[in-house]
Amino acid sequence: MARAVDGSPRPFTLRSGHSVRRYFFEVLALALIGGSMFFFKESIDYLARRDYVASLIVMMIGLAVITVGKEMARLALVQRD
Repeated sequence: MARAVDGSPRPFTLRSGHSVRRYFFEVLALALIGGSMFFFKESIDYLARRDYVASLIVMMIGLAVITVGKEMARLALVQRD
């Protein structure tokens, strides 16, 4: 098991020293960014049906999801060491 700076064992660490948490944040960021594409596609579908209010609401949800994905990607970079 890998050791922390103070000598205590570091849980959730792979053999090469990479944290499982980093990989979790990377996968979560990709899933959220990919999932936001669904909301943008739905927004385009609502625009095609001329439902502008619903399109705006779904677009705002897509922006919120992509913002959370961006923050998860930032956390993955911080975990990089």
